[in-house]
Amino acid sequence: MTRTQTLRLAIVGCGPKGLYALDSLSEAAKRKSAAVELDIFEPAPFPGAGVIYDPNQPDCLVMNYAAEHIDAWTGGRGPSLIDWLSERQTPVSPQACVPRSVVGRYLNWCFSMVLDRLPENLQVNLHKTRVTSVKPTEDGWVLEPGAVKVREVLVTTGHQNWNRRGEETPPRTVVSPFPVNQSLTTEVIPPNSSVTCKGFALTFIDMVLALTEGRGGTFREKNGSFEYVPSGAEPSLIAPFSRSGRPMRPKVDHSRFVSPMNEVEWRSLLSPLLKDLEKDKLTSFQNEVWPALQSIAGQIQNLPLWEVNEIFAHRLSGQFDSARAQREIETGYNIAVGKSAPDLIWFLGEVWRRSYPSLINWIGGRDLSKSDANLFQRVAAEMERIAFGPPASSLGKLICLQKLGMLTFEHISGGAKADCTVNATIPSGSSLALSEPLSQLLEDGHLDTCSLGGVKIDASANACKGQNVIRGLSIIGRSTEGCVLGNDTLSRKLHNHPEQWAVRVLRPYASCPLEGLETTT
Repeated sequence: MTRTQTLRLAIVGCGPKGLYALDSLSEAAKRKSAAVELDIFEPAPFPGAGVIYDPNQPDCLVMNYAAEHIDAWTGGRGPSLIDWLSERQTPVSPQACVPRSVVGRYLNWCFSMVLDRLPENLQVNLHKTRVTSVKPTEDGWVLEPGAVKVREVLVTTGHQNWNRRGEETPPRTVVSPFPVNQSLTTEVIPPNSSVTCKGFALTFIDMVLALTEGRGGTFREKNGSFEYVPSGAEPSLIAPFSRSGRPMRPKVDHSRFVSPMNEVEWRSLLSPLLKDLEKDKLTSFQNEVWPALQSIAGQIQNLPLWEVNEIFAHRLSGQFDSARAQREIETGYNIAVGKSAPDLIWFLGEVWRRSYPSLINWIGGRDLSKSDANLFQRVAAEMERIAFGPPASSLGKLICLQKLGMLTFEHISGGAKADCTVNATIPSGSSLALSEPLSQLLEDGHLDTCSLGGVKIDASANACKGQNVIRGLSIIGRSTEGCVLGNDTLSRKLHNHPEQWAVRVLRPYASCPLEGLETTT
């Protein structure tokens, strides 16, 4: 194409990551004169929010991310979530974990604002459909349905687990609880039926709350404990099962929890390690980074490194049985609401959480050795459970339901028979269980995976194959988890792939056609 022709682009999937890419493209286009036509493909009725942040889901499904961190804009060009809610006379505290439906309304509003502010040289076509195929052509890509031809395509299709297929004959399998107003209806899971749940993490907690509080039941909190008044529409029993049996630890309740250290003390303790990470002085996760993180947690608890290592290794050894899973939930909840003092596991999670932005920068694009990659994957998976859990109130509600006999951990290793099984797991970024178009792009050899899993991309979000980029194909979001850490966040500060992608695609193109899909970086 020549510089005078219209540049045609596509964004496949427009949840939060698609919104950020659209906003970044709009800002970049304001600094260019080239005409740009952008096709956005999003089947959900609320672009910017997507399915996970559906504004119509029950308010009992809440964020595991504080409201103070949610801001869809860069450079103060629009209101943060907290400012947006204040403008609507519904203020929240900075540490509040607000309903995802509220965040969905905010993100959908932000999408509308971006469209209202588009520069004249950027035209957007919104297609309310799911893309089933992305195939290369001589000078770009063609998307189905509709045979839409574009020069560049960006895929931001997120979790995708609701696209899996399940069994509709008894015992029924629900492939994903989302969207809950379609997947967890009383027609799918009737009142007084039994339910098993594959998975024991955040999605499991969402499912439990959707089947109880979301069906009209009421929780009442008194002195840090919950009581539940059923509506009569709940299942008779919910039984989770998982490979590890290890539940998530909740976030602290700031109204009850008293931190054992102030911010100055935390900064002083972590500063040497964070500086070494930021200056890239450390080369091994196994021999340098992980021992340093463990040492800091051990220092607070007056424990030597070998003992910290032993306690953590014991935690990871084998599957938790039902009694241990229940004790772990109660321990985490009691710490979070100030009933018990923090233990070593809590301090390990806090050290990890506070070091996470520096860890992301350190590991970004690093080609870890096999032993480093294996250890990092094990530690990071466990830290997801310990450091990035749900609000304390969510675990308090689980404890309440367990005491009422509506929830049981007796079958945590599996084997229970039930009327329905809900799959509350998320496919990995490199899995062919991903739906179209990513699964097809993987099968056709246009995508590669990195040592930690996840679709391989470079700093500008270009899809990579070995040392080469796949020209005109970019990926942002969940499917790159492993290559890019920390994708499951609404933060625009952790990563700048949307901004880098927008700047790159608007660079002037050469007039000659593409000679091949792969080009050396």
